Amino acid sequence: MKLPKVLILILIAFILFTTISYSSGQAEGNIQQQRYIILTISRVGYDQLTEMPNIKALMDNSYIGLMNTRASGRYNELKSYASIGWGTRAEASEATDDFHKLDDEAREIYQRRVGQVLPKGGLINLSINNLQQLNLSGEFKAMPGTMGEQLRKAGYKTAAIGNSDTDNNASRAIGFIAMDAMGYIDYGNLSRELTLEDISSPFGLRTNYDKLMSEFEAVYGKAHLVAIETGDLSRLEAYRSNLNSSAYSSHRRTILNNIDNFVGELVGKINFKDTKLIILTPYPTDAAYEAGDRLTPIIIYDGDEGTRGLLTSDTTRREGIIGNVDIAPTVLAAFNLQPENITGKKITTIDREGHLSYIMELNSRTVNTSVNRYRILYTFAVFEMLASVLALLAIVYKKRMPKGLTKLSAILLLSTAVIPLVFLILPIVGSTSMFTTYVAIVLISAVLTLILYYVSKGSPLNTLMLICLLVTTGLLLDIVTGQNLIKGSILGYDPIIGARYYGIGNEFAGVLIGSTLVGAAAFREKYRVRPEWIMLFFTMVIFFIGYPRLGANVGATITALFAFLFAYFLMTAKRMSIKRWGIIVAIIFAAISTFAFIDYFLMESKSHLAGAIQQIANGGPLVVYQIILRKITMNLRVMGVTIWSRVLLLALGILGILFYRPIGLLKSLATKYPSLLSGWSGIIAACIVGFMVNDSGVVMAATCIIYLTTSILYLLLAETEKGIKK
Repeated sequence: MKLPKVLILILIAFILFTTISYSSGQAEGNIQQQRYIILTISRVGYDQLTEMPNIKALMDNSYIGLMNTRASGRYNELKSYASIGWGTRAEASEATDDFHKLDDEAREIYQRRVGQVLPKGGLINLSINNLQQLNLSGEFKAMPGTMGEQLRKAGYKTAAIGNSDTDNNASRAIGFIAMDAMGYIDYGNLSRELTLEDISSPFGLRTNYDKLMSEFEAVYGKAHLVAIETGDLSRLEAYRSNLNSSAYSSHRRTILNNIDNFVGELVGKINFKDTKLIILTPYPTDAAYEAGDRLTPIIIYDGDEGTRGLLTSDTTRREGIIGNVDIAPTVLAAFNLQPENITGKKITTIDREGHLSYIMELNSRTVNTSVNRYRILYTFAVFEMLASVLALLAIVYKKRMPKGLTKLSAILLLSTAVIPLVFLILPIVGSTSMFTTYVAIVLISAVLTLILYYVSKGSPLNTLMLICLLVTTGLLLDIVTGQNLIKGSILGYDPIIGARYYGIGNEFAGVLIGSTLVGAAAFREKYRVRPEWIMLFFTMVIFFIGYPRLGANVGATITALFAFLFAYFLMTAKRMSIKRWGIIVAIIFAAISTFAFIDYFLMESKSHLAGAIQQIANGGPLVVYQIILRKITMNLRVMGVTIWSRVLLLALGILGILFYRPIGLLKSLATKYPSLLSGWSGIIAACIVGFMVNDSGVVMAATCIIYLTTSILYLLLAETEKGIKK
C-alpha cells in the first residue's frame, strides 16, 4: 500500500526536525559553563589599589601584572578598550563609540546602514561601518569584535554594563570589549539609567552602583562574558581641568571607596567554581601618562585562596608584564577556542610570593629606564657626533692641531665604541636617578676605555679588536642567558612603548653587527686566520640574533646574513659576481625559512616570526604588503623625529669628506688593512639592508655605523701621528 504524498512529506519533515533538534542539543551540550567577568577600573594605579581594602584582599590571593596600554597609532583610551576586546592593536574614536539599546528605532537605523536584520533585544553599535573602515586604514588592520564574534559562533553569549558618560557626551567604550563583528551584544545596559544625578560629583553625575549590581545579576546567569565599566574615574579625569588639587584628591578618594565597596559586593555574588574575575585598568591617569607611567594594573582572581603570583604571556616573555591584546586570546582559550585574527597570546601564571612588591618595584624600574632613556641616548648621540667631528678636524688640520688634543680626540673616539657596552652592564649598577646614571656612564666608560687603550700597548689595531670583540662577547653572553641586561638597558627596548619585549632590539642589533664586523676583521688582519674561521664566527652570531628563543629579531637576522656574507666574500675575493649575490639571497631565504619552521612548528612559545607567518596564513599575500608598508611608514616617521638619523647622516658626511681630504689617506688605509676594508664594506651593506627591512631601520643603521666611523677615524688619527702600527 502506497503512502499518500502528503504523509511522505510530513515524515521527511519530522525526520529533518528531529535531526536538527538533536544536532542543536549536541551543540548546546558542548557549551562550557565557564564564565569570565571583566571589570574595568580605568585611570588608576597599584598605589591606589593597595589602599582599597577589598581589592587589596583580592590581590593578596590573585595573579597580578602590568598591562601595556598601547593601541594602533597614538595612545588613546578608547583604542585600548578596543584592543582588549579584539586581541590586536586597534583603532577607535568618539564617533565610533556609538552603542545603543537595540529598540525598534536602532534596529531600523542599523538595517538601513548595514543591510542586516538583527534579533530583538541586546545592544548595538550603530557606527560599525565607520569602525570597520577606521581599522582597515589603521596600522594593524584589527578586526572589530573579534573576541565577541568567536564566542558567538561557538554559541556563547556576551554582556556589557556601565558607562563613562559626562553631561553632554555618551561614553560607552566597554561595549568594544563585548561586541561581535557586527557590533552586537546579547545583553546589558549602557544607558544613563546607570548614573545618578549628583551636583557634588564631576559633571553632576556618578555611577549608580546599586543599579550596576542589579544589571549584573540580571545577566550573570545568561552571559558567558560580562564586561562591566565602573566609569566614575574616567569622568573625574575628564573634569579635572575644572578642579584644584585638593578637590581632585577629595573626589578621587570618594570614588575609589565606592568602587572598592562595589568590588566587595560583586565578589560575593560570583560563583568562582565556574567564573574568573579580571580587574584591569584600560588606561592610566593623565598625570601618570605624562610622567611616563603607562603600564596599568591587571588582576586575575579565581576564588582560590592562597594562590598568588605573576602574569606573563608569549607576547612579552616578561614576568609580570602582558599586553592589552592578550586579554581576548586568554578568554577564548578558557572556552577551548583557537584565536583567529588575533596578535595577542594567552596569559599564563607564575606562582610567586611577594608578587605585589615585585610588581611595584618592576614598574618603578621600567618607568625610570623609560623616562631616562631619551635624554641619555640623546646625550650619547650628540657626544658621538662631536667626538667624530673633533677627530675629523684633527685629521684634516693635523699640522695646526696640538698633539695633546689629537690624543684626547682619539680617546674620546674610542669611548663611543665602549659606551654601548656600558649601557648593557649599567642595570647591574642599579642606578635610579638621572644624575647618578650619568656619573656611572662617564666613570665606567672612562675606566674601560683607558684600560683597553693601555692594554693594547699603543697598537690601534689591537685597541679596536679588543673593544669590538669585548662588546660582541658581552652581548652574546647576555642573549644566551636570557637577555636580562638588554631588557633593563637604556639602549634596549621599552615595554611601555611595546615595540619589542624580548630578544635583541634594533639598537643593540646594530651595535652587535657593527662590532662583530670590525672585531672579526681586525682579528683576521692581525692573525691572518682563514676566512672560513671568520665565517664560522659570523654564523654563531647570526644564530644568536635569529634563533626564536634567543635574539628573535628577523630584520636583524636578514641584515646580519647579508652583511656577514658580503664581508666574507670580499675576504675571499675582491669582486662580487652574480653567482655570489645569488648565493647570499638563497642563504638568507634558507636561514629565515629554517628559523620560521622551528618557531612555528617546534617552539611552544612563539615569537614575532611565527606571529607574522600566522597572519600571512590567515590574510594571504596582502599581509606581506601590509607588513612592508608598515615598515616603510615607520622608518619615514622615525627619520623625522630621532637623533639617530643625524648620527647616520653625519657619519655618511664624514666618510664623504675623507674620500677627498687628506688626499690619498683613506685609500692608503684601505690598502694596508684589506681585511678591515671587507668589514667596513659589510657595515655599509648592513646599514642599507637594515634600513630597508626593519621597522626602525635608521636606528639599527646608526648604531652599526658608529663602529665604521670610529675605527676609520681612529686609525687615521694614528696614521697622522706616527704611521700605522698593526
